Amino acid sequence: MSNKEKIKPFIFLCTGMSLDGKISTSKRVNTRITTDDDRNFLYDHRVLCDAIMMGGKSIILDDPGLVVKSVQRQKQRLALGKTLEPIKVGIISDVSKLKMNGDFLNKGDVKKIIFTTERSSEAKIKALSNKAEIFVYGKQKVNLKRALAKLYTLGIKSIMVEGGGELIFSLLKDDLVDEINLKIGDLILGGRIAPTLCDGEGFSGLTAKQVKLVDLKRKENYLMLKYKVIKNIKK
Repeated sequence: MSNKEKIKPFIFLCTGMSLDGKISTSKRVNTRITTDDDRNFLYDHRVLCDAIMMGGKSIILDDPGLVVKSVQRQKQRLALGKTLEPIKVGIISDVSKLKMNGDFLNKGDVKKIIFTTERSSEAKIKALSNKAEIFVYGKQKVNLKRALAKLYTLGIKSIMVEGGGELIFSLLKDDLVDEINLKIGDLILGGRIAPTLCDGEGFSGLTAKQVKLVDLKRKENYLMLKYKVIKNIKK
């Protein structure tokens, strides 16, 4: 990795999971994780970032708008010297199934940036270029270190990652995550193939990532936790 690619934005995860660690159902249907699901945990964290990043599978299946949801939060962002809405960043290996008329590309008057690979057709990339900035960084998988370095040069200093599990695994694997904000609910979703906070190939006992709990808040039916990621731990 070049010195240029070592410079990156501050990366923090923000997601909710069921008591058994699932971030969605086995059928990948968006669902609540607590009996009194409070989405403010997610929306409030969107105020703090310059950009929101999501993986391709989550964007294609869920088509999220990724906006801050209220005028009050927009004013808070402006007071912090940020844009009205956070920039949207997609990590999408193959953009062929990305909806041209969906919420990710069209909701909110904000810049959209997509990093993809040579798996994507030139025709679809050309069509998307009318709605987003497109960068082809890799043959089969997006080079995340290079992508983050590019985002930094574009003035993006903080990125909130909402999912999914494959992207989170890849970011953790490359020691690119600085902080984890986690909401743990009081529902059990189950499902051996249901997506979790960190999917991908998984880590071994020797490569497992270590984190340090720095804050915990208890609500009536869920917990909010903040962790710092400890990097380059020698086992």
